[in-house]
Amino acid sequence: MKNLYLSVLYGFAAMLSLNSTHAAEAKADEHSHEEGAAGHAEEEHADHEAEDEHQHKEDETCTDEHGHTHAESGQPVQLKLDAKAIHSLDMRFEKAGAASDEANQTIHGQMVIPPHAVETYALPSPGRVTFHVKSAQNVRKGDLLYTLASPDIVEMQGNVAMARAALDRATAELDALQQRRTRLEQIGTQNSELNTSISFKQAEVNSLSTALASSTDKLGIATAGGELKDRILQIRAARDGSVQSIDLNQGAWGEQGKAALLMTNAGELEFAATVYGSVPMQRQKARLALGNGKNTEMLDGTLRVADQIDPATGSRAVYFAPSRLPATTYAGQPARLDLYSRDADAHDYISVPNSAVVKVGVDDVVFLKTGDDTFTMMKVETLPSRLGKTPVRGIEPGQTIVTKGGYELKYILPAAGGAPAKAAGHFHADGKFHDGKD
Repeated sequence: MKNLYLSVLYGFAAMLSLNSTHAAEAKADEHSHEEGAAGHAEEEHADHEAEDEHQHKEDETCTDEHGHTHAESGQPVQLKLDAKAIHSLDMRFEKAGAASDEANQTIHGQMVIPPHAVETYALPSPGRVTFHVKSAQNVRKGDLLYTLASPDIVEMQGNVAMARAALDRATAELDALQQRRTRLEQIGTQNSELNTSISFKQAEVNSLSTALASSTDKLGIATAGGELKDRILQIRAARDGSVQSIDLNQGAWGEQGKAALLMTNAGELEFAATVYGSVPMQRQKARLALGNGKNTEMLDGTLRVADQIDPATGSRAVYFAPSRLPATTYAGQPARLDLYSRDADAHDYISVPNSAVVKVGVDDVVFLKTGDDTFTMMKVETLPSRLGKTPVRGIEPGQTIVTKGGYELKYILPAAGGAPAKAAGHFHADGKFHDGKD
């Protein structure tokens, strides 16, 4: 990066040297006349005519640029920078928020996993565990987490099978007895002993049905959340998420109820921080500034502030649950919470990070990202900065501003002064600055 800045400054110095050389040559040409003083007289007359051309009536608007560049006149200036240079400069971007709102309090914290988003996968039965995932691995709903080889489950399977076989046998015997009684009744014969046998067999069938239901329920509890396949219990993810931790060694024996792994549900991270108990937290609006690659997204959501103040530290907890989360968000990611209230003095001003405001000459400017490799310089009016933010007027809500890299962009602005505006320069991937398109 040091080499990058040196290259930039050398390129800028060379640009100034070139302009000085042209100016010297032009001055020398002014004094090269075959007619001597006559040439000076003609030039002086021409100069007066030029001055007369720029005399305007009072309050009349001048539409001629008079040799000014757009940068000097405050008009938007278009710049171009290739993707490799953007990457090498490590540029950062952020969308401008709504006008008439100014963050009057900023809280720094990090993204955390709320307790309700953590799910424990405990062993439903004692057995030997084989894991099919690793810690910090992202999983989808239905992915295989681990398998459990449990003797208790095998025994329960046997009990269910035996209870089902006994019930099937007793049901078949009852059916045979009932068919025999039906045939006797058809020929008008009664058999009290047969009726007694049928009653006993019906009671046995009822008892075996209850036993089968009980065995099946026990097996269901022992295999809850899993699927039996070849006497091995397979446990799969109930929802999308990531593996927070694995609490057993591969192939280890675990007792029933032992935590096998912890899962974090996807998309349920929230912001957490602490503030002094005396800090007022009644605000109309709160927004979360969260990095997403090279961009910083401003997210709406729900603010929660603890009523209790820790007597040891004199602080209280602050939480913010965003309505949505970028896919790249992770636990422990630094974030910033901006708290807003209406400020009549800041009407039509948009608060941007201090790093987004760059000095170009005596003007304050903000660079906008208008395409993949194009930028626009906008002259802005500013109010005094506060809490790392500067209220500016001259940009629109939703525009993407450059929060890091604007200082480098100002070195590829079109030439200033009376010289004609030239094509914007550019940075190469090696960090060197070059004039023009090539």
